[in-house]
Amino acid sequence: MNKILSILLAVIVLATFAFFAVGSSDGSSAAVSQDEGVTDGNKTEESKPLTVKVGDVLTTDNLKITYLDSGVYTDYNEYMGPEKGNKIVYIKLQAENIGNTDAYLSMFEFSCYADDIAMEDYIYGDNLFSSDVISSGRKMSGYMYFEVPKDAENIEIEYETDYWTSNKAIFVVE
Repeated sequence: MNKILSILLAVIVLATFAFFAVGSSDGSSAAVSQDEGVTDGNKTEESKPLTVKVGDVLTTDNLKITYLDSGVYTDYNEYMGPEKGNKIVYIKLQAENIGNTDAYLSMFEFSCYADDIAMEDYIYGDNLFSSDVISSGRKMSGYMYFEVPKDAENIEIEYETDYWTSNKAIFVVE
């Protein structure tokens, strides 16, 4: 009985290692469709994150994210406005689930950096990009808002395209 139990335990351990080895392989990719063509998004040690500009389409294994617009948001209530010396910027995205299963995506998966300093979300804007689940073949769209210094020169919204490899795409706020 002990011999059978030992063999069964060894098979379970090996199966677990095999599962994690297959699951952690870099089989994912991301690409940005631009006027010039398609840029491969597989990140290597030397490569930089993908850069996405207004009008570009970021395509991952399961999502197609179209960068529709960006700018400064001024339609806020006087009591919910930015702190003195700051402004509110927005980006508008449309996401389509091109995979076979539900995709999970929300504005909280995006991080804003102004001149390489992390910024806070601004959640009081209109038509927020707030869905968590997108069914296969379905789309969602909306705005994300961030509070940044008025004099910020380089504003970027970062999105991790692959959890396992930490590949990233950078949406440039224009």
